Amino acid sequence: MDQQQQQQQGVETASDSGSGNSPEQHNLMLFDSLIELCRNNVSFFEGDDTETGLRLHGAFVGLIDHIEMAKPLVRTVQGFMHEYDFDPSVPGNGFRSFLDVVECCVKTALKLARYVMENRSAILFRKAVYVKEVEAYNHLMASLCTCLEHAQTLREWTRDSGDLFPDESRSVEELFAKGGIINQYCFYGRCLGFQFCESIKPILKFIAIGMAGFSEGYYSDGGRISKATSLMYTSTKYMLDPELRARRIVNISQNSNVDFCKAFWFLAESELMHSLPSFIGFKVKVNRVITIPPEPIQLKSSATGDAVFVDIPIPKSHGGAAPIKARLISAVKRKGMIGERSNSQRSTIYPASRGLLFHCHGGGFVAQSSKSHETYLREWAVSLNVPILSIDYSLAPEAPFPRALEEVFYAYCWALRNCELLGTTGEKIILAGDSAGANLNLGCAMKAIELGIRRPDGIFLAYCPVLISFVPSPARMLCLMDPLLPFGFMMRCLKAYACPSREVLEENRKRHEQRQAIVNAGLQGRNNNVEDGDPSTAAVSALAIMNLSNDGNEQPGTNGNKTPDRSDSGDDNSMWEQLNSVNTVQLQTQHLSPVSDTASDTLALQCQSAGNTIDIISPDESNTVTSLEEDSQPITLQQVNLNTERSNVTVVDDLDMDMPSDISSEQNTNQYVADFIERYVLDTTTNAAGEIEPILRPVSRSQSEENIVLDIGREAISVQNLQERVTTAASNFVSKVSNTFTSITASKPIATGGGSQTELQSNLDALIARSPSDEFIFHVPKDSHLSPYWASDDVLSQFPPTKILTVVLDPCLDDCVMFAKRLKALNRPVSLDILPGLPHGFLNFATISKEAHEGSKLCVQRISELLDIPTTLDDPGTTKPGCC
Repeated sequence: MDQQQQQQQGVETASDSGSGNSPEQHNLMLFDSLIELCRNNVSFFEGDDTETGLRLHGAFVGLIDHIEMAKPLVRTVQGFMHEYDFDPSVPGNGFRSFLDVVECCVKTALKLARYVMENRSAILFRKAVYVKEVEAYNHLMASLCTCLEHAQTLREWTRDSGDLFPDESRSVEELFAKGGIINQYCFYGRCLGFQFCESIKPILKFIAIGMAGFSEGYYSDGGRISKATSLMYTSTKYMLDPELRARRIVNISQNSNVDFCKAFWFLAESELMHSLPSFIGFKVKVNRVITIPPEPIQLKSSATGDAVFVDIPIPKSHGGAAPIKARLISAVKRKGMIGERSNSQRSTIYPASRGLLFHCHGGGFVAQSSKSHETYLREWAVSLNVPILSIDYSLAPEAPFPRALEEVFYAYCWALRNCELLGTTGEKIILAGDSAGANLNLGCAMKAIELGIRRPDGIFLAYCPVLISFVPSPARMLCLMDPLLPFGFMMRCLKAYACPSREVLEENRKRHEQRQAIVNAGLQGRNNNVEDGDPSTAAVSALAIMNLSNDGNEQPGTNGNKTPDRSDSGDDNSMWEQLNSVNTVQLQTQHLSPVSDTASDTLALQCQSAGNTIDIISPDESNTVTSLEEDSQPITLQQVNLNTERSNVTVVDDLDMDMPSDISSEQNTNQYVADFIERYVLDTTTNAAGEIEPILRPVSRSQSEENIVLDIGREAISVQNLQERVTTAASNFVSKVSNTFTSITASKPIATGGGSQTELQSNLDALIARSPSDEFIFHVPKDSHLSPYWASDDVLSQFPPTKILTVVLDPCLDDCVMFAKRLKALNRPVSLDILPGLPHGFLNFATISKEAHEGSKLCVQRISELLDIPTTLDDPGTTKPGCC
């Protein structure tokens, strides 16, 4: 016992004395302390002949061997890692990150070894439990040694250049061929999240369990009840069996396709999740969805002093022109802001802001939306006190590169031309984005510079990938152990965006033909029915949609793997059966993110020629305590002609109205059809040739119904109204829970490279040792708009002030460091912040993690520095000149 106390005191003394040494020396002292504790435990369990005793003895012996193997590798990396830093004041790169991971592993193993030493003689000591823990960290240290060996190889490849990216002659296959296969299973089992801060660990564990359980329902047959029961059972199973969970997650990342990634990430787009920001987020006065129609735009060139205008290209890649969705968020209502013109008498209107934050969300180019990022955007809008326009660009694989970039750039140009509609003077326009959205913002700034139009006044990038290519780097190997961005997921997302398959391109071509047929049919209907007006236009559009229920190459009545044509000759009611059977959401929202609103898309297409702006009046249009986020009041749809010459847009107020996701597209279609049928009835008329043809006419309504206007101010609230509101709110909540449950348990198609469902299930449950290099079997084009790292010096030398924020454990850390070094070499104003202990995508956890929230506040500070304008609210009646 005296020896045990002496060793424990020695460990504590080593830890305390390490505070006076350099971090490198302190790390090596931790190694020595762990070795001493392991040797003590080896001596104790050497005489234990039980199975668990022998396993504990062997596990500690193996842990000592791997620590001894890691020490010289760590010393070598410590000797050169400073050469790759952005700046001596900002130490950080992939080499340092791996040393931080090793340090976290040693510290956690040190606590474990100390606990075993202190409690191994106790009667209640559970050897069977702790033997698995020690074995897990034994495997973890072995895998980290392999990673350090790969880091040595990368050092050899980059020794002369000093870059974190080796030249193009080096490949990932060559890197993994030089060393052993990395055991990924150890990173997703008992050691899951060991490298992250304490507030993030339970979140990552919850997500990992959810991913493993969700995969069971995704790749299984059966009804929703059986799927729900299976989900509850499997989630418990994966929570109690970390080894089984690790096996499932790794095999999912290696065998599932991008559709599974989209389906899992889109759980955050469910109706129930959509309502969370209203309850847990900051309160804002404006939260609207704007549909920007694809119209010709001209902007004045900033390259010449003359009045030269530049034509902005309309996004047409992979599907032709289509509306673009954007979300406008503002802490207050401002002068000129879209949707506020008809309500200015009942609201407190602040002066137009001097700044605008143009935001693009992340999601690996394949998932998420402005709604899933709304939680932290609300806080940013309140803290910065400027309007935020967040773009819902089209997602891959349906819309691969360069579709998303075209839409982001077009939306940026539209914002430049219509600043007053966004409640800003446009004096300062800052681009901000995270992950994939940050990449798109860089491409947007590059296109603005290349076309000679006004460039943004600043760029804020959070954990941004700047090299969409499979060039190996130390930080990119971190995705082998990342719970949020597993290696296979990242590869499939990049492939879906940068390298679409021929099948995807062919499907996009067919969808474009279908959409163009709908638009042409609508235009033809309006031209041929000027006297009849909207009903006949709706009839033509409806008939056009019904005719497109068959594939473009199929004859009516044939199958062709499409919805069967159920019409019978001479049966007028078959028209409505066809209309109900067609997935109109797929036809109308094929280019949009899953938050697209079907009705507003249709209205946007109609208003392009009508010249009107569609405005849905918000229930919170008065300066009262009645908040739209808290109410479930009915809303009135009004069509208002603003007589604007600048742009036609569709506005959807979304403070309490959630747009449907593509997961529930069938329900959205049925609701759209039901509303359409309720407004119109089928009738017949005789044309000029004396032939009878079907038409749609509006349902007759009483005068009181037509002229009703809902006033949702405080004075309109009554006991009966409150009862109705409570009933409606409860009904909406139940509906959202039901739809969320349906999206989780819905059957999904299994798309694999080959093999049956049984074979896939066996692969997901088997223990398979496969090299990650198998994922690199395709070529990525070298395009500077896709990979801003390849941009020319001439373009980068014109970049505005740029602030980059990333994290130590980010697979995109090296991307951020290298891009910041390029801007710095060109004497461009750039700063780099590297936060410890947080994962890629931490902004989405800002409301549930203290460290993540601190990171979000740092983002606000950096954006505020770029805006360089006051961010405090003054009373609108006493606003000082220049106040935003």
